Amino acid sequence: MPLVLIGLRNVGGWAGLKASVPAAYMHEWKGVAHASTNPMGIEIIGLGMGLGFVLGSGYWCTDFLVIQTAMASKNMASARRVPLIAAVPKMVFPFLVILPGILAIGLPTPHTTTVVREANGVIYHETNVVSPQAEQGRGLVPAKINPVTGKPMLTASGQPLLDYDMATPNMLLHFFPTGILGLGLTALLASFMSGMAGNVTAFNTVFTYDLYQSYIHPGGTDKHYMAVGRWATVGGIALSICTAYAAISFNNIMDTLQLVFSFVNAPLFATFLLGMFWKRATGHGAFAGLITGTAAAMLHHGLTLPIEANPGIHGGWITVVHHYPSDMAQNFWGAIFAFSANFIVTIVVSLMTKPKPESELVGLVHSLTPKPEAAHLTWWRRPEALAVAVFLGAVALNIFFY
Repeated sequence: MPLVLIGLRNVGGWAGLKASVPAAYMHEWKGVAHASTNPMGIEIIGLGMGLGFVLGSGYWCTDFLVIQTAMASKNMASARRVPLIAAVPKMVFPFLVILPGILAIGLPTPHTTTVVREANGVIYHETNVVSPQAEQGRGLVPAKINPVTGKPMLTASGQPLLDYDMATPNMLLHFFPTGILGLGLTALLASFMSGMAGNVTAFNTVFTYDLYQSYIHPGGTDKHYMAVGRWATVGGIALSICTAYAAISFNNIMDTLQLVFSFVNAPLFATFLLGMFWKRATGHGAFAGLITGTAAAMLHHGLTLPIEANPGIHGGWITVVHHYPSDMAQNFWGAIFAFSANFIVTIVVSLMTKPKPESELVGLVHSLTPKPEAAHLTWWRRPEALAVAVFLGAVALNIFFY
């Protein structure tokens, strides 16, 4: 928050920021009628369905940390408020995550400067040399450097590839003095570590109890499951390290995250949606849908490729049948295909398999679960009132940034 406020002050406030960056960076929905008129190369279907519905809802409602928090709540009313309360800071995140990147682009690019000083009759010349990646970057966002050649990487059009992952660190170095810089870096690392710890915990819990205990080795001892959980933690950390190395080839972490979400969150959201609101869904249908949804995401990734990328980790590792304007456009459409494949296969397989008795679905399916009594709560503590407030806030933000 201090970084954003200081950056806004130095760029001339909100009006100065709007004047220093292209107009497309300052709104959300304009230009999405076609990929060519959107700076990220994303059209209305990819943004609305891929991000707004599939990935957005999956991130909000099926995130393992949110689910674990809801399950640990003291009562049903508190559990229902968990995703609604979580929606409030998640709507504020763009101001702390996106604004530093826009500010870093809007600020002037540093140039080589020479300072002449005189001390005790001696004239000193001090030259501040700017690195090639800073000179070929934009604002405080440097160009991405090829680790092999040491030279800035170029896009297919010959322009330097910007390294947006360095936007926030460069903003910290540019604006913060030594003491506050240490505090800012500590906060950045703390957020990474807390997210890492929470996701590793969720990973070993889901693997050990939901998969291993239920399908691979039921009826084991607590000591056995504890050991499996510890090894799952080791495996999760190793997987995270591999993912970090893979992320180096992307020009920003968000492209990597959305790629992972299109493989994992998108099909998982379809399973949650059908499992919660359709009592005819079966376990066999859900399992087949998850496998098919993930396979559909992999197939889509292997057959498509962003225009400015080479076949490999960016896609096209089977063959290239379609080019997307950007990695993000590819991720959003991958999420759409994964969700749709899971949704359709889950329905088909569920209709072909035996459903569970309705008595066993109480508490799992919305229509068969008794609604908690909320009459004793004041109106502003009821989940319904909070849901309306969150909805109105989301609508207001979309209108303001239209």
